[in-house]
Amino acid sequence: MKNTESRPSGYWDLARTFLRISLLGFGGPNAHLALMLDDVVDRQGWITREHFLHLVAATNLLPGPNSSEVAIHIGYTQRGWRGAFTTGIAFLLPTLVLVTLFSALYFRFGTLPAVEGLFWGLKPAILAVILAAGWKLGKASLGFPENLSPLLGALAVGGLLASFFYDRLEVPAMVVGGLITWALFRSRPGGGSSERSVPRGSRPESRPDHPESRGEHPDGGMKLSSWIPPIAAPVAVVSGLLPAAGSLGHLFLFMCGAGAVLFGGGYMLVALLEPFVVGSFGWVTADQFLDGIALTQAVPGPIVTLVAFVGFAVAGVPGAVVATVGIYLPSFAAVLLVAPHLERWRQLDGFRAALKGVNAVVAGAILGVGLTLLPSGLPDYWAAGIFLLALVGLVRFKAPAVWIVAGGLVLGGVRLALIG
Repeated sequence: MKNTESRPSGYWDLARTFLRISLLGFGGPNAHLALMLDDVVDRQGWITREHFLHLVAATNLLPGPNSSEVAIHIGYTQRGWRGAFTTGIAFLLPTLVLVTLFSALYFRFGTLPAVEGLFWGLKPAILAVILAAGWKLGKASLGFPENLSPLLGALAVGGLLASFFYDRLEVPAMVVGGLITWALFRSRPGGGSSERSVPRGSRPESRPDHPESRGEHPDGGMKLSSWIPPIAAPVAVVSGLLPAAGSLGHLFLFMCGAGAVLFGGGYMLVALLEPFVVGSFGWVTADQFLDGIALTQAVPGPIVTLVAFVGFAVAGVPGAVVATVGIYLPSFAAVLLVAPHLERWRQLDGFRAALKGVNAVVAGAILGVGLTLLPSGLPDYWAAGIFLLALVGLVRFKAPAVWIVAGGLVLGGVRLALIG
């Protein structure tokens, strides 16, 4: 692990990295975060592990899919708002293309391509990546083993239990964890001081390579985030004037609304969409909706692109694109509103104290997700063997996660070719 932050050589470096992460990102948001931790933090050193933990904690408290928001935020830390759009689009594009293609095949032939066989080797590899990431983040956030805090350990266990037994408790647990550590900080003598003493020039935003010091805002000082409300207002008005039932405007506005209240990760989207797209609007049947969920599980990248399947059912390729833009617009807006201030907030003692509690819960929750998925991910002894080998490779030999995932995919393909 690198202790200092480096920078990508250009926008293509950012795009290539997040295209790779997206294409190997089977297994949901925790798998995506695990791949980012291994590639962006441990391999390339663009941000430190502490910085990564802060981004994960902050985006968990924003609306939208958190792994996508972390990708957007990493781009912002490297190249300002242009970097944010570069990483966000690169992370989203492969999944959008694959889901749209498979949706076209599905609605034409009424079935899904035979891809389940690939999951036999892929699932145990992904499980190993998730648990290894939870272990690494846990060590970083809890000070394990030298400076282990009993309180942070208890919060991590709480996050694990919340994730293991009822995942809708994850975000409330993060909020409670942050409030506990913030309250303890405030109760200490001198805890009311708002900012730690940091030598001049050592703050990230004072470095010449930080976005706010590089003139990344060519509008003469106005940040891109300040453009969002005046742009969004006429878009909303114009969209509202379009025909409502089944129109692209209706689809866009509905997905924007869903994205604005989507807390707790991409899987919460299923609960948000089903009553409307199946019930109220009738855009897809219940069986089609379940097939759409299965389709998003069969491709890499964020599960939020389930909306592309729904959008394709409404209006073909334009519907898939409009639905995806709509669901992601609140995420981009939220990150771009917060990103210019997060580096400064990270230097505030109270904010850092709150993030310690949130980070502990996040680490426990990631481990909990991995443990929850173990029964379905290890159907036989051979899969369990792949899992153990992958875990040893990641933890003991520091093998790159992308190779672990690729190896699992290859083994699944070999098995599919041999026995069907």
